[in-house]
Amino acid sequence: MLSKRNKTIFILLLAFVSIAILFISFGRHQTDNGLKIENRTSKSGHHYSIFYKGALVIDFAVTRPEPSNKQILLCIPAAFTDVQTLKIDGLYIDHGVVHHQHQINHSLGGGIKITNGECEIFPTNRGLLLNDSMIQILAASKASCFQQIQMIEKGIGATYKDIKLFQRRALVKFKNKQTAIVESYEHISLSAFTEDLLELGATDALYTDMGSYDEGWYKDPGNNKIVPIGRIKKETAKQSNWVIFKSK
Repeated sequence: MLSKRNKTIFILLLAFVSIAILFISFGRHQTDNGLKIENRTSKSGHHYSIFYKGALVIDFAVTRPEPSNKQILLCIPAAFTDVQTLKIDGLYIDHGVVHHQHQINHSLGGGIKITNGECEIFPTNRGLLLNDSMIQILAASKASCFQQIQMIEKGIGATYKDIKLFQRRALVKFKNKQTAIVESYEHISLSAFTEDLLELGATDALYTDMGSYDEGWYKDPGNNKIVPIGRIKKETAKQSNWVIFKSK
């Protein structure tokens, strides 16, 4: 039999353990199901916002995502939009449905496969690897896919002739296996952006549409309010496709 004093100690310990478990569970919920945002500065002095996917789901959309959707925590334009047709530039696959199969853009060297809430960035050899066989495999797996500039492949950065300065944004895989969207604060060249991403630990990186089509948004983890991102925002109405992070 426990003495009255020992019973009191036991009850207090039990209460402490219960509170600790609740606290830990709550903390994990916030970490696993929320959007984590980190600010970093590269050695070059450029400033970056990093939006980590964490345990969130990544998805592709060809219908404009609604900010009122409680599941969606971040939304950005993804593949380029053809300025003449206002349709997605190059081949794309929407959850297994193939579009523009014979309109592959052979000036873009990268692609992304999105399936089951995860993504894989891969080289396309300027679209040559997007043959009928690969397209059938992607379609059969109900994957989504689009073409873009691959800035980094397995830790090696691409080189560019373009020296124009824009705010930059990319989908990135890091050495620690985390997936994130990285956005620059300053207007910089693709070369400078690539060098900084390598310094930040990127192993693979795929560019996303910017310039006049740059507007995106995220929900502030602190108060859930919509925060617009992008600087120019002149062609938001003409955007044709998006990448989103959402809760499960």
